[in-house]
Amino acid sequence: MRRAFTLMELIIVVVIIAVLSVASFKAIAALKIRTYKAKEITRLSLQSQIVLDELAQRLAARIHATVIGYDPSSGNFKYISDILPNEHFAVLEWIGYDEENLSLGNYSGFVDMKRSITSFSDYTLYTDIALTDLSRRALIFAAAFDRGYSGEDLDNAFGWHGKRSDAAFDITATPPHRITVTDSVKPKWIYEKYYLAKSAYAVARAADIDKSAACLQGLDVDDDTMLLFYDYRPWRGETFCADPKGSGQSGKVSILMRHIAGLSAVERDYTLRITLDINESMRGTNVGVHFSKMKVVF
Repeated sequence: MRRAFTLMELIIVVVIIAVLSVASFKAIAALKIRTYKAKEITRLSLQSQIVLDELAQRLAARIHATVIGYDPSSGNFKYISDILPNEHFAVLEWIGYDEENLSLGNYSGFVDMKRSITSFSDYTLYTDIALTDLSRRALIFAAAFDRGYSGEDLDNAFGWHGKRSDAAFDITATPPHRITVTDSVKPKWIYEKYYLAKSAYAVARAADIDKSAACLQGLDVDDDTMLLFYDYRPWRGETFCADPKGSGQSGKVSILMRHIAGLSAVERDYTLRITLDINESMRGTNVGVHFSKMKVVF
């Protein structure tokens, strides 16, 4: 009667177990990678959608003619509708109107033209405005097609990056119905509709701005971190707080999202199309998650 395995049989069993172990390890590793990718795609997709929705909400309250692409390395900027397909501007900037007070019914954004014309010699407009403090706002008329500006010199319209602000006017209010233009530059024309400019906004990746800026200290910022800058006013000579070319740095900043490999914006038929490229690598491997997501803003 046979009572034990032979040496050869033991070796064969060990070899079979080793082969099965290697195959099982590879299968488990592949399953782990697939699980990781599915989890990260779901997480990043949801996060990027939230970010795009937030941007869309802010951009919906934009003054259309103020939207620019800005190159922090050269200091040049260009209006979004004039940017060519082969041109790249790393920062998207725009001026937003006071949508909160507009939604609350504090003002309608329309001028009483009949009454204003008789008093415009002293640059006073009559409107249904009820705001008492306009010290940090400017008036921008909405002209043809509601684009926010009817002049030809867009470079010097809103004060972007050291330029003049010929189309954004400092004002004071005398409640309940009077707005007086106090700016040294006066409007040449009155239009029925106007905006109360509240703040400028900028969206950029940390790789493209000044990461040593004081406003970024204390924040955990990598090159692929996308940031939102706000609470600064170009018509007063200010620029966002991490502008490497800016002498009038001002405002605040918040982190929107990490793992942003690219940010692009184009204008098509008076709509903005914002695209985010999301890229995350799994540490210690060459496996990663990469996808793009677009949002159209009217």
